[in-house]
Amino acid sequence: MAIHPQARAVMAMIAAWQQEQGVPPRTQQGLALSRELMLRMAPLRRRGPVQEMASVEDVQLPARGGPRRARVYRAAGRPAPFTLVYVHGGGYVVGGIDESDAECRRFATSLGCDVVSISYRLAPEHPWPAGVDDGEDMLRAVAGGAIAGLQGPLALAGVSAGAGLAAAMTRRLLADGPSPVRLLVLMSPWLDMTLSLPATHIHATGHQLERESLVGFSQAYIPQGVPDDHPELSPARHPVPAGWPETVLFAAERDPLADDAALFARRLSEAGTAYHVRIVPGMLHGFHGWWDHMPAIEADIAWLDRIVASRMTAPAQRG
Repeated sequence: MAIHPQARAVMAMIAAWQQEQGVPPRTQQGLALSRELMLRMAPLRRRGPVQEMASVEDVQLPARGGPRRARVYRAAGRPAPFTLVYVHGGGYVVGGIDESDAECRRFATSLGCDVVSISYRLAPEHPWPAGVDDGEDMLRAVAGGAIAGLQGPLALAGVSAGAGLAAAMTRRLLADGPSPVRLLVLMSPWLDMTLSLPATHIHATGHQLERESLVGFSQAYIPQGVPDDHPELSPARHPVPAGWPETVLFAAERDPLADDAALFARRLSEAGTAYHVRIVPGMLHGFHGWWDHMPAIEADIAWLDRIVASRMTAPAQRG
């Protein structure tokens, strides 16, 4: 279907803000300005007041590249039934914990869980595999009890490039044995850095996320000589390893990365791995982060929350 009117309204709001702020075209922004703009634009996602937490705390977690910042959201004044580790998006080049604040608060409030939002080194200063190294080390630290008071099973959620990192982190964990992650949640996932699937061309322009930007991100992130179909870069092009956790795929129809989710669903099906997929008609990349502006996705957000909550509070399956 066509781009949903509410998604178009969000695009128009962003364009108006950019014009008001005197934002130059994306190709003229440069790295420092692109990062600054993503942070400055983050408050646009909220229409109402900030969702209050029982506590919000920044901590340091160990990683092989040096300690990394993480933010812990606790929505309730009691031990939560599970913990969700959140990996932000931004094409491996921009984005961070502060930019992801609204979505992390929404998850903590709606699911009644603790949320740990992790940071990772960004390209081009730190190309692959630096981000995967950081994510793997921080996830292991959380699973190992590095943050006091967390309990219950772990869910791992990633957005866009963060979903690609989450998939790469999962491959790393499984290479060493069983994963501590019960549920993998991949939202607007970037899972094929070859950029060769049809949607990257069909929705190349006019859909908020541009193919040109994806090409620039991939060039910044992938070191020279590393194939873009490497399993940690393009997991949708490879079979999933044995023991892969149950997975949720939450994507938008009008996204140049829409086919990434569809192809990865095929990989999960081929492996006999339990999965849940919802590709929302008429929506754009990262639509779930704009829930406050789009009543049309209320049922879709409710579906996502219901799946995560039900799978994370169900008795663990043995076998």
